[in-house]
Amino acid sequence: EELRENDGAPVRVRLLGEDLIAYRDSEGHVGLLDAYCPHLGAHLAVGGRVEGSTISCPFHGWRFDGESGSCVEIPYATTERIPNRAAVRTYRTVERNGLVFAWYHAAEGEPFYEVPDVPEFSDPEWDESILVEFRISTSCQEMAENNHDAAHFKFVHGSDAIPAQEEIIDGPYKRVESIGLIRETFGLGLGVLRVTDTMTFVSATTPIGDDDVHVRWLFTAPRKGAAHDDVANGLKIDTTNAAASLAKVFATALTQDIPIWENKIYREHPMLTRGESGIITHRNWAKQFYS
Repeated sequence: EELRENDGAPVRVRLLGEDLIAYRDSEGHVGLLDAYCPHLGAHLAVGGRVEGSTISCPFHGWRFDGESGSCVEIPYATTERIPNRAAVRTYRTVERNGLVFAWYHAAEGEPFYEVPDVPEFSDPEWDESILVEFRISTSCQEMAENNHDAAHFKFVHGSDAIPAQEEIIDGPYKRVESIGLIRETFGLGLGVLRVTDTMTFVSATTPIGDDDVHVRWLFTAPRKGAAHDDVANGLKIDTTNAAASLAKVFATALTQDIPIWENKIYREHPMLTRGESGIITHRNWAKQFYS
């Protein structure tokens, strides 16, 4: 939304331990690139402009291609030659499910999994999406570990019993299923959770720095009159605005986890009991996302 309202100017963001800019070009494509001009270090979002598919520097007018990051014009240069090193790093992006995703790899490797298309978000029988956001002092891996920690559902969230779970892992994809609840994970920070016939939400977690993340949850639910009741799968639902009602329920549950995440330490060799092997499985699976 901020990109649409910013009238052709890039937006400054701090993510992945870096200063970046995001922009929407004249064709509607959203791009992400490093914030500082390689010439004399000006911040491209402080007075810079989007011109077609390029971004111009506010200091000396250098223009950079938004896809490749290469400089395409030095307006006052006395020669047409542009140095090869006159470029800023760009990040591959895709806009899907009402969110913008960017690929980050510390060694600049190519993507090795895809962002799924979640059909509920474009289905006219489902509600318009509801966005809930958090900033939490934790990491993607710690948050995702909760999916394999069945015992905490009883002691943190007050469930009647510790749920039985079935886990499937296939490369960067992971699926954890219990009665009425399916949690799919695509990479370390992207998840899709479905409560059968009741709700779907996308969970997107982006590192800001080493120890804090920006969490975005996007909810949708069948429109009023579709197949769900006031109480479904143990969730109390306001059917006049099911997506908003469910967003409130799950956001409240997340606030129960936050104090634990923000105050715990990471035990590299945890003392686990029988039945908790999924935690080690998750940690081994997560290693593929560190370069």
